[in-house]
Amino acid sequence: MMNGKIRISSLIRWIVLGIILIGSMVIHYLHLNGGAQYPSVHAICPYGGIENLWEWLRGQANISKIFSGTMVLFFLTAVLAIVSRRSFCGNICPFGALQEFLGFLVPKKFRVPEKIDRVLRKTKYVILVVSLGMAWYTATLWLSPFDPWAAFAHMYKGEELLNEYLIGTILLVVVIIASLFNKRFFCKYMCPAGAMYGIIGKISPFKMERNEKTCTNCKVCTNKCPMDIEVHKMNKVTTAECISCARCVDVCPAKSGTMAPKAAGYSVKPLIVVLSTIVIFFGSIWVLNAAGLYTVSIPTQEEIEQEQNYIPIRDIRGSMTIEQGAFYTGKDLDEFYSIMEIPKSVPKETLLKSVVMYVPGYDFHAMKAAKGSE
Repeated sequence: MMNGKIRISSLIRWIVLGIILIGSMVIHYLHLNGGAQYPSVHAICPYGGIENLWEWLRGQANISKIFSGTMVLFFLTAVLAIVSRRSFCGNICPFGALQEFLGFLVPKKFRVPEKIDRVLRKTKYVILVVSLGMAWYTATLWLSPFDPWAAFAHMYKGEELLNEYLIGTILLVVVIIASLFNKRFFCKYMCPAGAMYGIIGKISPFKMERNEKTCTNCKVCTNKCPMDIEVHKMNKVTTAECISCARCVDVCPAKSGTMAPKAAGYSVKPLIVVLSTIVIFFGSIWVLNAAGLYTVSIPTQEEIEQEQNYIPIRDIRGSMTIEQGAFYTGKDLDEFYSIMEIPKSVPKETLLKSVVMYVPGYDFHAMKAAKGSE
């Protein structure tokens, strides 16, 4: 706040975050209810790209649920971190937006004691190392069942929340409750993507700077910081915790320029910080999509029929029905049942990932991997 008013940069930032959050929820709903032609939460999450990186570098096919567009998102957000640190976290990430909006419901926040807070913030780096190690070792999205954002994306499917995403659902409830009383709880303590961007962002020339001479030490910047950074104690905010939201600049009641975003020594307006992040990210996606380099979902049935360009078994999705799996791979329905070793007693309308409900122990992903390599 500044003189009781919300600055335009903060207002625009919150509007954009709200649009992105709602847009994400719509995409998740369409994927779960409209089929695999709509991208899954994993396909449009940049962290899936780094989980897939080892397979990609080895020249192997993308791991399950990952597309070439997911890799584009990963590299794009990595570049964004080099340019403006964790600006993706602060100005684009829908899960960060959800936590921030939930925080508005309970204005008075609890701050974790400094010594405990310092230790807890290291947890996300441990999660980063473990999740990457396991993802690269197993060649799967190993973190997925534990991911609260993936659980949130599947909230339209109650049975999946209580089965495939049970742990993620429990963590989601914890994060939601914690976010009411502690700012961006998941971002500070648990997010491996945030840890990754924080590390990459260390080489960024962008930072928030405080003019010690004109600062009144009112601590408003610290109190309003979404990441609970003690801004009033720093001349240059270079910590990996900063999400480049520029809230500290917006709320500063001191002389103009006391708090300022700076890139390579040049001052930048807070509104420019927010808008440039959005333009770089979504503008790049638009250009890449127009060039045919951004793919995050399988073709529609109409496109398959027109081009007769069927997909290999390794690329079929669990959100497809058995009948759709046969169609997309160009197989007769009976042949597809046989190839995937699914009893014909299982209805053709059954989702491939739900075959296990009819055939105990059936592992769709393992079967797909085995048949896709033959």
